[in-house]
Amino acid sequence: MKESILPYLQTVEDVEKKEIDWLIPYWVPKGGITLLVGDGGIGKTNLWSYLVSRLSAGFPTMLDNEDAERPAPGNVAVLKDGVLTEKVNTTCLYFSKEDSTAKRLKDNFERYDADMLNIHTVDMEHLSGFTFASSELEEMIDSLRPALVVFDPVQGFFPAGASMTSRQQSRETLDKLVRLGQQFNTAFLLVCHTNKRKTDDWRQRVTGSADLPDIARSVIFTGMTGFRLETGERVQYISNEKNSYAPQETTVLYYLGAGGKVTYTGISGKRFEDYVAENGKGSSGPVGRKLTQKERCRELIQEILSDGEKMRIGDLNKVLANAGIGRKAADLAKAELEQEGIIERWNEPDGGMPCWYIALTKGEEGEVGEEA
Repeated sequence: MKESILPYLQTVEDVEKKEIDWLIPYWVPKGGITLLVGDGGIGKTNLWSYLVSRLSAGFPTMLDNEDAERPAPGNVAVLKDGVLTEKVNTTCLYFSKEDSTAKRLKDNFERYDADMLNIHTVDMEHLSGFTFASSELEEMIDSLRPALVVFDPVQGFFPAGASMTSRQQSRETLDKLVRLGQQFNTAFLLVCHTNKRKTDDWRQRVTGSADLPDIARSVIFTGMTGFRLETGERVQYISNEKNSYAPQETTVLYYLGAGGKVTYTGISGKRFEDYVAENGKGSSGPVGRKLTQKERCRELIQEILSDGEKMRIGDLNKVLANAGIGRKAADLAKAELEQEGIIERWNEPDGGMPCWYIALTKGEEGEVGEEA
């Protein structure tokens, strides 16, 4: 008999608010599902094995901000010389029904200096019949308490008889992952193929039911841009098409180097639909170029500070976020403006507490924005 929910009825006043806990800030939330979507053969396996490697060893990823630092790997906080050093569980768990660990994936992890003892798996030859509904899944998560669990591809882990194209069956299947994510504060990364529909609407390109992107708290697309490096490698993108907990992040650019090694190369203000439009026209350059997010952020910062008054950096960051500017683009824009002498940042006490401020610089004649 199903347990009654009546004892859990409460007012919103009694609910304690909680901050969003991020595995990769503003890209992959803990306690929920993230989709990694891309065409077959685009390099999704290289991408997720890169992320698993970096996370397992406590290293920042190319999706983190430039100055990001991760707590040291471990399961408990450590008191050393009177200082409490934060440690986090960096255990990762993955299941792949497309690639063998022995024949391919271990090479990938070694390429990125992964902590092999922090990565767990059941190799593909033993995964026959293993699905999201398998009781062993919850047992493994309960035992390891992993920070991240990867399933590649998502359709390989639906129970027999459950259709990905059925909204009801997709919802019922993935509800278990949602429950496990919230119970163990684990992030799930589901690797999805795109379908063959000719559309620039990212939702219609995700294979399966529309409930997949609806259930996911973050949706990440990877694909090809229209650009090549001088050395011949094709530049690829990682675009944050859905983000339930924060403004969409700035698109990250990378390429696959020797041996398929993921290598960061920059950021872009474009998204999935922009690259689909460009590739559809066979272009190798920008089509109807618009300002990148970083360029738009530079203009917005100067406009906000144009009255010459100082502003708390925290307040500025909130304004930029509300304008749809991603954190990475905002940090890069501020760094560039500061290097060019257009803005200045400093720390001064406010109510006895340190506080960072920002303002346009003033020239010799006291004109705001002019270099001295």
